[in-house]
Amino acid sequence: MIYIQIPKDNNAQGLLALAKSGTAVLCLPDNTYAVSSEHLTVLRKKRIPFKKLKKVRLPEPSRPHNDKI
Repeated sequence: MIYIQIPKDNNAQGLLALAKSGTAVLCLPDNTYAVSSEHLTVLRKKRIPFKKLKKVRLPEPSRPHNDKI
């Protein structure tokens, strides 16, 4: 998996292009996505800017709703 971040101004267009590609995309906070190399080709063809990320902090899983505090 390759982690990328799409600028805020292009995020909607970029996410739509990724979703239409037919391959699963992992959506993370702050316009960050885990994609395959095929997705990068799609974004380049549509001239949607993105930045490859070297380190990504994955969100912690939330507790089940039935846990007592």
